[in-house]
Order: sequence, then C-alpha cells, then structure tokens
Amino acid sequence: MTNIYYPSEESLGHLDGTRTINSLLWKFLYKRVQKRLDNSIINIENMRKIVFNKKLLLQCKIDSNLPFVILRREPSWYYADDSQEYFIPFSICFMDGKRKYDIVLVDGKIDLRDDSKRGENLDNKLSHTPVLLVKVFKNIEKSFEVLLDYMKKEDESFLAK
Repeated sequence: MTNIYYPSEESLGHLDGTRTINSLLWKFLYKRVQKRLDNSIINIENMRKIVFNKKLLLQCKIDSNLPFVILRREPSWYYADDSQEYFIPFSICFMDGKRKYDIVLVDGKIDLRDDSKRGENLDNKLSHTPVLLVKVFKNIEKSFEVLLDYMKKEDESFLAK
C-alpha cells in the first residue's frame, strides 16, 4: 500500500509522523528545504494540474530517478486494524523500489515526507519523516518537473482525440 498516514488533518512540518521527534537539527534542516520549496515548481497549482489530469490517471511511470508515481485525489480517513484512526491526505507519491517520497497537501500547506523507512512493514504507518536534505529535495523536484511535463503531454493527447 502506498498511502501516507497522518495522525490528524494537520501539517507535521519538521516533526516525524508520530509527532515525537522534535529535534533542533531537524528544524534547521527542514527550514533549508522549505526555503527552496517556497520558490519551487512544486506548488499547489501544479499539484492540482497533475492530480486532476484529463485522463484521470492515478499511477504512471516516468523517465526519472523516481520513476513510479501514484496519485491520491481525495483525502480520507482510514480506520486501521489496530483500532487507530488515520488521515490519508491529497498526495503525489514518487518511488523507485527502495525510496518513497510523498508530496502532501494538508492543512493548506505542502509537506514533503520521506516514507522510505516503512518498507514492507505496513504496520508502521507513522514512520515517515520530513525531507531534510536539499539533495533529496532536488531529486523530488526534478521528478515533479518530469511528471508535470508528462501530464501536460498526456492531457494534450487526450484532448486531441
């Protein structure tokens, strides 16, 4: 399953998925990534262009370092077997088989999350952390740009028919 889970409908910012890790170093690294995000192609308008594409694609493969893409169109609540309630937000997920990153729109903010640690252990739903490295952010941004171009071409071909 590729969903990213949140404990509530609020942005996590520099906190981990369980809201327990509140590191000063994480806060500093998170701010560096956020500064780049503020001037990035990754914005709410472009997220909507991708997620609400004309072909109604929910997944695709792109020519990028993170080639597998899964889109989540609508936020929802999920009741897990562990009797917990989780929020699944509007998101774009990039994966390559080992790494998994999510661009999440929650609480009117874009939240970049690294969900790679969960791996095959799907019971560890809140194991995601913020994207803290600029290098990782650039990789996500490049994949996002490739995806945006891919969706534009798909939309144009769909409208041409």
